[in-house]
This record gives sequence, C-alpha cells and structure tokens, in this order.
Amino acid sequence: MKKLLSFGSAVILILLVGCAKMPLRGDYVEEKAPPQIQANENMAAIYFFREWAFTGGGMSYFITEDTKTIGLLKAGSYFAFQATPGKHTYSAETEARSSVTLDVQPGQVYFIEGGIGMGFWAGRPQLAEVTKPIFDKAKPDLKYIRLATPEEVQQFKEKEKSNNAGASL
Repeated sequence: MKKLLSFGSAVILILLVGCAKMPLRGDYVEEKAPPQIQANENMAAIYFFREWAFTGGGMSYFITEDTKTIGLLKAGSYFAFQATPGKHTYSAETEARSSVTLDVQPGQVYFIEGGIGMGFWAGRPQLAEVTKPIFDKAKPDLKYIRLATPEEVQQFKEKEKSNNAGASL
C-alpha cells in the first residue's frame, strides 16, 4: 500500500511541476490586417512562426522574452515583435522548455520557427532561428495572431459564460 501511495504522489507531483500554463482561445486574437512591425535604428524586428501540422496541431504555447510573455504560437500562426538591442532569450514551455538566445542588433530582422516534438505528457516545443526565405515560404499559409488585451480576455470569458448559461436552460 505504501508503494502505491508513493507512486501516486510521485505522479501527481510530476503533473503539477511539469505543467506550464497553456494558452486558451481567449488568450489571443486573430488579426485580418497584421500590423507593420519593422526594424529601425533603435529596434530589431523578430518574426515567430509555426506551420500547421497534424501532429501536435492542437497544442499551443506562450513565447517569452527573458521573463516577459510577448506572444504565443499555435499551429498555422505567426506574430511579430519589436525587440530592444542586447542579448535576449526567447523561450517556449509545455512539459519541457526550448530556448533561442539572440544578440539582438538594431535594424536587423530575425526569424524564429516553432514546432512540436514528441513528449511524455504533452508535445515539447521546439524553437530554432531560421532564414527569411524559410519564413517567406511558410507565411502565405499562416494567420497573424497577437496576445489579447486584459479587456479582450474578460470579454471572451463573459461571452463564454453567457453562452454556457444559455446552453444549460
């Protein structure tokens, strides 16, 4: 009995420790007309993208710059970010973590491709710096998304709550 309790406790601990917050539908907004994010003499531009694939297609993850959440990637999406110069680490996390560190230079444009690899409990994010031609080839099939504002998240939750209340009548 003690072995069974120890095993159960270990499984629960692994599940609690290994679970990062996963994005929900209300955490992002699809944009029909993406903003024009460009590099300039003070800032760099970074494009994050993830092609659609059946394997891991339902999994999404937040992207952080150092410790700040700057966007999220879901299958078939991309977003752009203006970065300050300096060394920054861009990360994604599910049950595992993947990171790319860039020495960001003003006036430069960077491209980071996201993907999903096989994991034990969930897909593992994969981030890699790639070239512009790789992004340009994928871009026509991608939807631009951005993080929802706190107000948009609240509106989404209220709408879901009212939809669920109407369904239970």
